[in-house]
Amino acid sequence: MKKVLVALLVLSIAAGCASTDRKGLIALGYSPQYADGYVDGYCAGCHTIGHPFYQFTRDITRYEQDHQYQKGWEDGFSIARTDYAAMW
Repeated sequence: MKKVLVALLVLSIAAGCASTDRKGLIALGYSPQYADGYVDGYCAGCHTIGHPFYQFTRDITRYEQDHQYQKGWEDGFSIARTDYAAMW
């Protein structure tokens, strides 16, 4: 029984932030720059809220110089924090 509870806990933590799909965003019409920023921002948001399997990621040069990357990063960061917070 304890093994089942531990397995469920690990799965719920791992699923706390849904995986991001760069190709899916591009297929929906988003620019590659936006998709890159979104994926990086999503990872950063999950990390900031405490998800153990994500790292804070932001390409500083692109963030400062590429408006699409910056917009994607901000959107991904915000959504990840909301997604993960909703799990708990």
